[in-house]
Amino acid sequence: MDNAVWLSALALLLLVLASLLVLGLSGLRLFRVLKVTQRTIGAAAASLGAEADRLSAAMAALPDRQAEVQDAVAALGVRVRVLGVLTSAAAEAAEVLRAPLRYIGR
Repeated sequence: MDNAVWLSALALLLLVLASLLVLGLSGLRLFRVLKVTQRTIGAAAASLGAEADRLSAAMAALPDRQAEVQDAVAALGVRVRVLGVLTSAAAEAAEVLRAPLRYIGR
């Protein structure tokens, strides 16, 4: 009977040690995976932070660019009005130059 108790205790001890070994190896593998994942996430977070800073700077510059665009649109509007005046003047000049041809019959 004594041998059976010692054998059972020894078997239980071996099973516990094997379980602890498997648990330790799994924990080590999990630690390595977490370490790699942390590095990957850190690099992605740094990239995302740089992109956010770039977008923030672009958004901050947007009102200045909007003022530039509005000035350019206003200047273009002035040029369009000037071109309209020149077009109407050129049309009137062409009409005046063609007026004698109506009297000749052409």
